[in-house]
Amino acid sequence: MNLRSKKLVIERPESPNLDKMDFISRLHDSLLLQILSLLPESDATRTCILSNRWKNLWSLLPILHFVMPFCWTFEEANRFHDRVDQTLALRGCMPIKRFYLYCSKHCDYDRVRYCIRNVVKCKVQDLEIRFPDDSFRFKFCWDLFKTCGSLVQLTLRGEFVLSVPDDVDVLFPCLKMINLVSIKYSCDECFKNLISGCPVLEELYVERQIIGEVDNMESCMVISPSLKKLGLSFALSGEGDFRVVIDAPRLEYLNVVDVMSTSYSLLTEPLSLTEAHLKLRNGVVQPVAPLVTCISNVKVLTLIDLALLVCLFIYLQSLILLTF
Repeated sequence: MNLRSKKLVIERPESPNLDKMDFISRLHDSLLLQILSLLPESDATRTCILSNRWKNLWSLLPILHFVMPFCWTFEEANRFHDRVDQTLALRGCMPIKRFYLYCSKHCDYDRVRYCIRNVVKCKVQDLEIRFPDDSFRFKFCWDLFKTCGSLVQLTLRGEFVLSVPDDVDVLFPCLKMINLVSIKYSCDECFKNLISGCPVLEELYVERQIIGEVDNMESCMVISPSLKKLGLSFALSGEGDFRVVIDAPRLEYLNVVDVMSTSYSLLTEPLSLTEAHLKLRNGVVQPVAPLVTCISNVKVLTLIDLALLVCLFIYLQSLILLTF
């Protein structure tokens, strides 16, 4: 038997066309931005190395997060500022949902001010700025936000000098949350002016840290008809007496951490509190008694150190009055 040999023909597939396979890159910007918004911020930023199509796409996201690395020279800091400015320029006037800026050593404060103005033009809703300890104090003036009617949440941390004039009725018409951490005040009235200039404010957190110098705040005047949540943290001892006045008829949540010689007074009694956490260590019963007496109707309560002692003291006083 003669067997005829046959050549075996192997068909190999064609080389893939990468352009045809990369169908994701051909999607509309709006769809790609939705995909990026589902990623962690760091991963979304790293997509800029994929191709030219993705290079600047992350800058159009509604949430922008910039952290300046530690800079040894002003040239290094300027490169960071250039990156921030270029990102905002690419956006144009596209709205920003949240903008976070953390500056480190050698940052250019004039360029930071310019950056904030551009962010305000983008109708930012949530703004957080953090500065390091530095010999220079950035004066955070209200005039940066004259045209900002979109801001809902504001967080300031670090070496700010807050300056708010007396002759302004409304500063932030839509602001609902303020966080002030370790900042300075140009005068004692600035804090009161800021709070009174926010007609729909619902949440307020104030943290004072005094190390060898004063922050020019002699009294904390929390006067707000709309406030619902209040957090106060006076964690480091300071010289002299300090006074807190609370006039917030709609207050529901109160959290106080205090080791200073602070006296409290309530202009609205009784408060409509449903949750309170009091950690007091200033060693004086009488000045903090008004704070403890406002918690009679709460559903969630935490008392630590002096707060518990004051509560016991008030209870014993009531027993003595009943006895006589």
